[in-house]
Amino acid sequence: MVNNISNMLNSKLRFTGMASGLDTDSIVQQMMRIEMMKVDKVKQDRQLLEWKRDDYRSITNLLRSFKDEYFDIIRPANNMRSANTYYSYKTESSNSAVATAAGTSQVSMMEHTIKVEQLAAAARIDGGAVTLAEGKESLKLNDTIEQVMDKLGLADAEELVFNINDKEIKVAKDKTLNDLLQTINNSAADVKISYSSFLEKFTMTSKSMGTDAKIQVTSDSSGFFEKIGIDISSTANGQNAKFTLDGKLVEDHKSNIFTADGITYTLNGIGESNIKLTQDTDAIFNKIKSFIDKYNELVEKIGGKVDESRPRSGGKTGSYYLPLTDEQREAMKEEDIKKWEENAKKGLLKNDGLLSSIGQNMRRVMGDMTEAGGLFSIGISTGNWREGAKLNIDEDKLKKAIADNPDQVMNIFAKQSSVAYHPDNTKEQKDLRYAESGIVERLFDILQDNIRTTRNADGKKGMLLEKAGIVGDLTEFQSTLVDEINKKGSLIEDMTVKLFNKENALYMKFASLETALSRMNSQSAWLAQSFGNKQ
Repeated sequence: MVNNISNMLNSKLRFTGMASGLDTDSIVQQMMRIEMMKVDKVKQDRQLLEWKRDDYRSITNLLRSFKDEYFDIIRPANNMRSANTYYSYKTESSNSAVATAAGTSQVSMMEHTIKVEQLAAAARIDGGAVTLAEGKESLKLNDTIEQVMDKLGLADAEELVFNINDKEIKVAKDKTLNDLLQTINNSAADVKISYSSFLEKFTMTSKSMGTDAKIQVTSDSSGFFEKIGIDISSTANGQNAKFTLDGKLVEDHKSNIFTADGITYTLNGIGESNIKLTQDTDAIFNKIKSFIDKYNELVEKIGGKVDESRPRSGGKTGSYYLPLTDEQREAMKEEDIKKWEENAKKGLLKNDGLLSSIGQNMRRVMGDMTEAGGLFSIGISTGNWREGAKLNIDEDKLKKAIADNPDQVMNIFAKQSSVAYHPDNTKEQKDLRYAESGIVERLFDILQDNIRTTRNADGKKGMLLEKAGIVGDLTEFQSTLVDEINKKGSLIEDMTVKLFNKENALYMKFASLETALSRMNSQSAWLAQSFGNKQ
């Protein structure tokens, strides 16, 4: 609506000063100037609010990115909330053809001996030679079932019907051999069948492994399986793995991959192997350093916004840079407009209470003790107060802590509380959760309090979202700053309407003046003409 009104103000065609000779347009513009300045002031206020909203949203996006990278269970390699992140091992197998291993969590014993007597296997049936009718060529995957039956010398039928593992399977005669294979593979029979046109052989294997896996073909009235060399009178079964780990015989594993005491073993063949694990200090250090570096980058940007001063256009005593009015833009070059707006956008969140609180809470979390000790005890410390919440790493001290006491490092970072995070936790629950948690859980709570998209009992989301919203969420259109921006927009519309009406009123007054002067001129001319005729 504002644009439409502006068009009316700027494009209405008027003929003025015909009788008086006055520059009416110029006079009206000067008289309206003060009113236009009021509208421009509200427009500038709205623009500042929009820039402020965007600044808040940029911080929200940084926090969301930090949370997604280091606090997400679907990214286990970087999930700093997981205890497994703080345990990493190098493994060495004396015979990798027999077994390999990988440390997945806290490991109590670092050396193990495994002797493999039998690998777990799926049930399997290798078909014999395909029996073709005399003079018929070999089977092709794109042959129809009707053609397949003909090549095998079987009686024509509308469909093949048979049972595998007590599951009935039907395939119409207009389907292809490949369709038949896919129907079996996708059925509930838990088997996979394949055909090699080169070897002219069919092979069936169970999808699962172990002694419970089986293949049993029954009710093949057409004789199809007999012709492709698969004996339906017997049942094929899989087998369990059989091995001895550190002197204990194990015979019930249905897979060649299993986990014991934080180590995942992969059995590859028959024989014996010695497995040795050593703490991979560098891998753990690099994960922690990456986390701290990202944290420092985050708090530095938040602190930068809080400390950023608003520049003045005339030096220390000048006025603050403000958004340009339309009139100012028309008088400036594009390059100058860009520089001006860069300055006008600075310092809008200086000493902002919400961002200051986030930074202070982060600094407190990193400086406070946990039940396992403080970060300073493992070589991570907050710097000078001028650096805000930024952390410094003593690399040698941190690596030594990881090598000597990985349990302490894990507990300082990732200790879990008996109280889960919830926006409606009581003060007592929050205090207990804080006391029991490691620093990562405490940071997680700060992130949740500020960028949470779920609502609490009062219907409120995270504080940053309630303040400025975020794109892609309902708060994009419903937040404190968005409401203020909308109010400014409504005020601008109301003021512009009044401006239009006032301008019209002024033009009408000047039009009345022109009419009066025109009449006076007409009367004067008539009188002059009358006196001239008498003479």
